[in-house]
Amino acid sequence: GTQRVPRPIAFTALIFLMPFTNRTPRSAVVLSALLGATIGLIGLIAAAPRADAQAAETPIPPDHYTKAELTSFRFTPSLDEITVFLLRLTTTSPFLHVETFGTTYLGRRMPVVIVSKEKVFTPEDAWKSGRPIVLILNSIHGGEVDGTDASLILLRDIALGNRPEILNGVTLLVVPVYNVDGHERVSKFNRPNQNGPSEGMGFRTNGRGHDLNRDWLKADAPETRALLALAAAWKPDLVIDDHVTDGADFQPTLTTFEGSPPTTPASIGAWLKSVVPAARRQVEEAGYKTAPYIDFIDSLDPRQGVDPGASEPRYSTGYFPLRNIATVLVETHAIKPYADRVKANLHFLRALLEGTASKGKALILARETARRESRGAAVGSACVVAFESDRSRPEVFELPTFAWSEEISPVTGKPVLRYDTSRPMTLPIPLFPYTKPTVSVPRPFAYLIPAGWPEVEERLKAHGIRYEKLIAPTRLEVGTSRASEASLASSPYQGRSRVTATISRRRETRDVPAGSLYVPLDTELARIAIALLEPESPDSLFAWGTFSSVLESKEWIDLRILDPIAAALLAKDPKVKAAWEDKLKDPKFAADARARVRFFYERSPFWDESVGLVPVYRLESPLPAGLGTTSTGGPTPPAH
Repeated sequence: GTQRVPRPIAFTALIFLMPFTNRTPRSAVVLSALLGATIGLIGLIAAAPRADAQAAETPIPPDHYTKAELTSFRFTPSLDEITVFLLRLTTTSPFLHVETFGTTYLGRRMPVVIVSKEKVFTPEDAWKSGRPIVLILNSIHGGEVDGTDASLILLRDIALGNRPEILNGVTLLVVPVYNVDGHERVSKFNRPNQNGPSEGMGFRTNGRGHDLNRDWLKADAPETRALLALAAAWKPDLVIDDHVTDGADFQPTLTTFEGSPPTTPASIGAWLKSVVPAARRQVEEAGYKTAPYIDFIDSLDPRQGVDPGASEPRYSTGYFPLRNIATVLVETHAIKPYADRVKANLHFLRALLEGTASKGKALILARETARRESRGAAVGSACVVAFESDRSRPEVFELPTFAWSEEISPVTGKPVLRYDTSRPMTLPIPLFPYTKPTVSVPRPFAYLIPAGWPEVEERLKAHGIRYEKLIAPTRLEVGTSRASEASLASSPYQGRSRVTATISRRRETRDVPAGSLYVPLDTELARIAIALLEPESPDSLFAWGTFSSVLESKEWIDLRILDPIAAALLAKDPKVKAAWEDKLKDPKFAADARARVRFFYERSPFWDESVGLVPVYRLESPLPAGLGTTSTGGPTPPAH
C-alpha cells in the first residue's frame, strides 16, 4: 500500500497483522534481532505521542487498527463498532473527545469527535486558540463510507501523536457518520455501481427516504437540523464533505470540487486555490491520480468536456459557502478498489489539513473578509439568487481516462460507452468551473414574514438567523412578490412538490399583524436568509412548496354573476378588451373554460387579491421608530 508503514510493538504481532493490513515491515530482520532490547522503549513511545514531525512514528497497537484495515478493506464498521473505536482513542489521547450532537429519525445518536491541542471542547474555548476550525463530514449518503474509514485512520494517527502538524495547526471536528440510519441499513446489494466494501455497505437516504445532501437549506430532516446547530455553534472555517461518485470510468481515484462565485466569496475562493491543488498533488505523489470533479456534459462524448454544475444551496457545496465557509467536496471514484479509495481519501485529508494548518491565519482572514462583506453590503446592491454554469469560460483540462467504444445497450436499446482499462490515455477536454447569474434582486434592508407561517420561523431558528417579532399590528409600505402561472412538479422530490412560477414585484401598503417576523440582514448569514426567502431562489421555501396554499383560489364565481361583469368590462375598458382579444388568439386558452373564467374573475371586485401573494415582504429601511419588537430568534454566536 501507500500508507506510512508502522513500526510494530512486537515482530510477532506484526506478522499476525500483515495478512489483514497489507503492510510490509521496513526491516523485519533488524527488528527481530533488536526486539528484546527495544520492547520497553517502544512501550514508552506508545504511551507518549511524539510532538516532532521528524521523529519516528509511534507504532500502532493491535487494538488501534480499524475494522477496514483488519479485514483487508472487505468490511466497514457499524455505528456501535465506530463508537467503541472512538472511545478507545479518547483513552489513548487527551486531545480527543467524543460527544453526541443529534438524533436521527429512527432514534440513533449522531457522534462527533472533537480534536483540540488545548484539550478544550467547547466552541468559545476553541476560538481563543486562534486556529481555524475544520469540520469533516462523512457518509452523508449511507454506503459512501470511504471518508468514514479514512477519518478513523486519521483520528487514530492523531491520537498516537503521528500527525502533530494537524494537532498543532487546527481544531478538528469529525462527524464519522452523518447519515446514521442509512449507514446502518447494510446490504451487499446497496450501491450496485460501487466497488466495495465487498461485505456490504449502507443505503443512500436516511430513515425517512430523504437525501440529506438535498436538504441543507430547507432543513426538513432532524439530522440536518442537528448538523446546522453544530455548525452554528462552532462556526467552522473549513468544511470537507466526503463522497463516492458513480459514473464514467477514468483513471483518477479521487476528485474534488471547491465551488466558485457567486456562491463562494472571492476571498475564500482565493484561499481554496492556494491549498486544494497542492493537497491533490500530494495525493498524486502517493501514487493515486486525481482530478477536478468529473461530470461529463455528454455521457456519450467525453470530448465535450466536464461541467461540475451550479451548486444550489440544497447541496453542501452550495450551502456552506453562503455561510462564508470554505468548502471542499471530495468524491472518490466508485469503480476503484475500496482500499485504494480509502487510502487516497486519507492522503488528501492529511494534506489538506496540513495545508490548512500552515495557512490558517490566511483562512481566518479570508473568512472574516467574507463575513464583513455579507454584513455590510449596501441596500439595493445586486444579490444573485439563481445562477447556471458559464459555458463561455472554459479551461483546458488533461483528463487521464481510458479508450472507449460505443455499443448498444441490450436493456435500453440505446448507445452506451464501454471503457477499456487496458488502454489508458490522456484526453485534453474543456472544463467549465464557473457560473453566471440568471436572476438577481436588489438587496433589502430586512424581510417581514406575516404571522401565521411557523414553518418560516422554524427554518430561521435552524439556520441560526436572527429575527424579532412585532408586538403590535401595523400598516407599512413594503415590497411584495406575486406568483403567477404557477406549476407544481408532476412527481414528488424529497417528499415535497416543487413549484415554479413567474414572479412579479411591486410596492404595496399592507397590513402586518402582531407576531410577524422581522428579519434584518445586517448579519454574516444574510445570504442564507436571502436564499431561503426570495421566491426565485432555486431552494427557497417558495420553490420547495412551503407557500403553495397561497397559489389557490378558495372561492368560485357563478356565470350568472360573472357574465354581466365581463360584458361591462369589455364595453368600458379598452385595455381589458385588447387583452381579451389577444388571449383568444391562443387556441389552448380559447378552449379552456376555467382559464376564460379566471381572466374576468381576476378583474372583478370579487377576486381574492391575496392569491399568489408570497408571504415574504421586503423592507428598504429599518422599522419605523416606536414600532416595538421582541427578540425571539436570538443573535448568532459571536465571531471567532
